[in-house]
Amino acid sequence: MRTTKRTTTRSAMAAIGTAGVCAALLTAPGLAQAAPHDQRDDRVSAAAKPAFQMPFPCGTKWQLNTWGHSPALDMVVKGNTGSDGKPVLASAKGTVSATYKDTGSGNTIQVSHGGGWFTAYYHLKDAPTKYVQKGDKVKASTKIGRIGTSGNSGWAHLHYEQRYLASGNFTDERHRKAVHFNGVRYTGSNKEWPSVTSRNCVA
Repeated sequence: MRTTKRTTTRSAMAAIGTAGVCAALLTAPGLAQAAPHDQRDDRVSAAAKPAFQMPFPCGTKWQLNTWGHSPALDMVVKGNTGSDGKPVLASAKGTVSATYKDTGSGNTIQVSHGGGWFTAYYHLKDAPTKYVQKGDKVKASTKIGRIGTSGNSGWAHLHYEQRYLASGNFTDERHRKAVHFNGVRYTGSNKEWPSVTSRNCVA
């Protein structure tokens, strides 16, 4: 049974809709409108994908939802008891490839993990350059921001994506792939995982 707060959150998300948080996508120069998830994603070699971990401190518990924008995830603390200001970590080692502010995604960071793989972090609380700069090297435990409500977001959550682009250093939502954390796949339209523990424990 959903708590009242979680029901309220879902209602708010529904009100925003894909025309809001998700389809009011990146409008910076060079960005394109998101395309539906391509089932050919599965052809991308799993062996080539980095060992992504949740972008949160080791041992913390989180609720994951795809809503209507799978394979992207929206994440809040377990039970949705309040996520504003919680730290956001890089999911794997890599290089900060973009930091920018957008009317849809708000304060946004992209990290390139090599081999064509990227992660994207939306709606961050602070300016995207507060903790990292473009070109900075990060590891899985590096703090890159905090959960917030920037951009087209009416509630504190992290919108998170894993992306693949064979050639290039800037991605958009056309490049989204199914999310894996600690080797487990989290994807599917309107799915929810109420309690997932972060294994982002790199020292």
